[in-house]
Amino acid sequence: MSRIPCLDDASMPESLRSLSQGRIINVYRILGHAPRSVTQIARLGAALFAEGSLSAIDRELLILTYGTVFEAEYEWEQHVPISRAVGVTDAQRAAVRGKRYDADVFTPAQRSLLGFAAAAAASPLVDEDRFAAVAAHYTEEQLVETLVLAGFYYLLGRVCTVLDVEIDAAETDELVRMAQSMHSN
Repeated sequence: MSRIPCLDDASMPESLRSLSQGRIINVYRILGHAPRSVTQIARLGAALFAEGSLSAIDRELLILTYGTVFEAEYEWEQHVPISRAVGVTDAQRAAVRGKRYDADVFTPAQRSLLGFAAAAAASPLVDEDRFAAVAAHYTEEQLVETLVLAGFYYLLGRVCTVLDVEIDAAETDELVRMAQSMHSN
């Protein structure tokens, strides 16, 4: 059980209820205790999800990587079905879970991206060789977006780990549909 209670629908800001178009996941029910920021946090997540320059597969591989590096089980569980729906394989998820970012299940570009992301998530600096490797495959926009995703999922991850937010991921299309509808506004 969460250290602080999840807010019910009636207690959530109207702007978040309309943005979510239905089901509000537990992390946002906890973030609802900060009503002046929860909607902006959700809008940033929506922009990163639907309007980002990275492919859906690369985005989900990054989110799973951040869930692993930040030890945020909530984020991992939420994104397993979403990653499956966009085409991330079980072998890729297993490699990310094992922090094997150089596994043959990834393309050379993905190996450079995940190595860069894991390094940036674990340390304030990334060495020149790792940066050059990822820059050979991804645009400047995509590199910045990768780092913004790291910050966003650090924020969500720490809210979930410190406040012990209950995992509400469903192994059905419901979570995928909810994510798509929330992030298409």
